[in-house]
Amino acid sequence: MLTPWLLLVAASLPAPLAGDFDHDGKPDAAAVVREGDTAYVLTIKRGAAPDAPARIPLRKGYPNIFLTTAEARSVEATACAKGAGPHDEPCPDKVVTVEKGDLLFGSPEASLAVAKWDGRAFRVTWISD
Repeated sequence: MLTPWLLLVAASLPAPLAGDFDHDGKPDAAAVVREGDTAYVLTIKRGAAPDAPARIPLRKGYPNIFLTTAEARSVEATACAKGAGPHDEPCPDKVVTVEKGDLLFGSPEASLAVAKWDGRAFRVTWISD
């Protein structure tokens, strides 16, 4: 189970976070940036491809967000497996394995997601929403 400290957030955009989110041994960086008047994007610059950052759109009006890395490996039920999200869409993954060093992000109301590198792109899985 993920620890409660993950739910701590700042009132403004978080500082950029360094880590090895794709587990290739090269330093990566994640940051939340404002795009337009109300949109926010999570950008992830991989050490292996710094000129081609991954861009993960966040909900509009989503400035209160935290970024952190997983401290340990855990297996988590996904938000859709818990009944969250649209009920007319399939739930492809009932669980997600969070590896030590994976990028986690979320919001004050206890939303939590993991961005996992699949060899070509970061895939976001919501753990709670």
